[in-house]
Amino acid sequence: MKTLLTFLALTLSVHIFAQGQFQKESAGSIAFVSGHVMKLAEAIPADKYSWSPQSGVRNVAQVCAHIISANYWFASKLGAKIPDGVNMETLEKDLKTKDAIAKELKRSYEVATEAIKGTTDATLATKVEFPFPGEYTKMSAILIMLGHSNEHLGQLIAYARSNGIKPPWSE
Repeated sequence: MKTLLTFLALTLSVHIFAQGQFQKESAGSIAFVSGHVMKLAEAIPADKYSWSPQSGVRNVAQVCAHIISANYWFASKLGAKIPDGVNMETLEKDLKTKDAIAKELKRSYEVATEAIKGTTDATLATKVEFPFPGEYTKMSAILIMLGHSNEHLGQLIAYARSNGIKPPWSE
């Protein structure tokens, strides 16, 4: 009986400890990548925000606006409210300056981080609708958001290096 009680106590304590672990680690990951995205956006001069590797490909400003838009979209799938004044339809056109982009990048990552932290273990398996085929859950939304930010961080690194700009953290 004593062994059974000890086993149950240990099992319960591990279960309690693990509550929210995925969200904590995901929030930490998004904090890491967002720090790099924002540092790189700061390091790229304003006159390079219109630079694109070729015609028909997003420029620096458009990549940043795409990240912002995606952060809000994924956060909304987790139950977050898109901030007042943000029009998802015209976001790329509304963000005209490097300062406006930097401010909105920061805010979009704050909204995304809070949405991740606010997702409970009980709702991670809740289905959410995506605009492409497949079945997705809130956990999927978090994982795709993390991958998406990392993907576009890599894109911005390539853009910066193509313009002779070294990422600040690699100096």
